[in-house]
Amino acid sequence: MSSSARSRVMVGTIGLGYALVAMVVGGMLYLSLTPLRLGWFFYIYPSGAGPGWTYPAILAGGPHFFLDLPLLSGILMTLSAAGIGLGMSVGVLLAIRLLRRPRETVPGPTVAGSIAGLTPVVFGLVTLGACCSTAAAATAGIGLVAQSSGTSPSEAIANAWYLGVFQVVVVYVALLAQEQLLRVYESAVRNPTVEPKVSDPLRHELRRPDWRRVGSIFLRVALVVAGVTWSLAALTIGFGTSPGAFRAAVWVGVLFQHEVPGIFAVLVAFFPTELRKLFARLHASVGGRFVRVTLMVSGVALLGWIPPPWGTNGAGGLGNELLGYFGFSSGWGAVAPPDMGTVGLLLRWVFQFALLGLLSVIAGISPRTILGPRTSEGVMSTPTPHPAGWREPPDTPSDGG
Repeated sequence: MSSSARSRVMVGTIGLGYALVAMVVGGMLYLSLTPLRLGWFFYIYPSGAGPGWTYPAILAGGPHFFLDLPLLSGILMTLSAAGIGLGMSVGVLLAIRLLRRPRETVPGPTVAGSIAGLTPVVFGLVTLGACCSTAAAATAGIGLVAQSSGTSPSEAIANAWYLGVFQVVVVYVALLAQEQLLRVYESAVRNPTVEPKVSDPLRHELRRPDWRRVGSIFLRVALVVAGVTWSLAALTIGFGTSPGAFRAAVWVGVLFQHEVPGIFAVLVAFFPTELRKLFARLHASVGGRFVRVTLMVSGVALLGWIPPPWGTNGAGGLGNELLGYFGFSSGWGAVAPPDMGTVGLLLRWVFQFALLGLLSVIAGISPRTILGPRTSEGVMSTPTPHPAGWREPPDTPSDGG
């Protein structure tokens, strides 16, 4: 069997194992060692008395198992299992390749690279069973999902489709993070080198704590977490309310106050260099100005106060929630914040409202302040040390803010 075939078998085996465990934990699959008083059966229910998202559903069973599989939950579980299988297989294969390196090579990336490869697995295990939601109340990650989305655990369980969507998005964002982390160790895997000598000037540079790099890493992590949770929180607006009951202001709030700043934050965290080049190309174009104005409007709407009657639940800014927290009436545009506790509200206001709002406003006014005129500058940069005498090449005329 070729190495690529073995890799595919590993991905499928791990993914199938995860799916089976998730179905058992979620209550969709019941296994019994002793024979059940059941014959073999298979039914497809197009509708029923349960919530609409649980249909169509598959009901199947036999002497040793019983399966209750809503179609949507099955799709979400398959996507999650595929991501988990891919991420864990990459981690295992990376660890094997690093452990096979000659002993004289640098041992540092072995553990770190293996951890990087297991990044999606950690997120998948946190929400294990969420996509298979008949017994999702036992899932350890539901409280975390509810807190980060501004809803309650009971509402999340009642709308368990959201838990599955949340899990799928988080797992695949973790795969993006895994890809970024593995690039750091790519040279160590493909071209292992001997540890530099003491006289090597790079050795002294690498020993110095690079606080700019550390700050950039923490900022990127904060942007990913805030951007993903804030974008997905838009799906929880109006739990239990029909879409036709939403006013236009709510839909505008979902788009400009949730999706634009949330998705932009994730893109900045993962692809700062690509965004810098894009902003440079679109600097003087109509499309570039439109993007920057959209970012500024979204950021101001998120940070500021939306006057009544437009300021409402789902379309209110930080000012609206602060007024609601201090007991002002809806006539002032006050919006009651979710019941998350003091710490939860502070995290929501600082990381989701303030951080994402400031990022959008600053990027709209001056993109190079966030992304830098070149990859070695800017808030999102992670510069690499260079030997003595290295000089950064000058900016090209096309690089603009």
